Amino acid sequence: MKFIDSSTTFPISSAVITQGRLLEVVVTGIPDGSAKPVEGGAAAEMREIFKQLDVILAEAKLGKTHIASVRLYLQHVNRDIAAVNAVYREYFGEHPPCRRAYGVDLQVGMLVEAAFVAEFPA
Repeated sequence: MKFIDSSTTFPISSAVITQGRLLEVVVTGIPDGSAKPVEGGAAAEMREIFKQLDVILAEAKLGKTHIASVRLYLQHVNRDIAAVNAVYREYFGEHPPCRRAYGVDLQVGMLVEAAFVAEFPA
């Protein structure tokens, strides 16, 4: 396993490469060095998540087309899913990976947390 630690805010690895084939990433709308999410609601947090994801993917020499699945955790799933879906469509375009969305009780005032699994090319 290889740990990719691009977070200085929390005591977790931002991503882990397992068996040299999969990259697992967990990202929040909290920018590095901050203690709270970006302002602007769930869509703004989703944009911040994709911004951080791009940095992690670049470090692993992958792109968004390598993402196989996404798990979204939303504080207010019914209220925010449409806004999050709009940002999701904008980001993934013609390559939308498999996705699940859950309503959960998130910490630190967050509205969105996302987990991604990307596969390295064979």
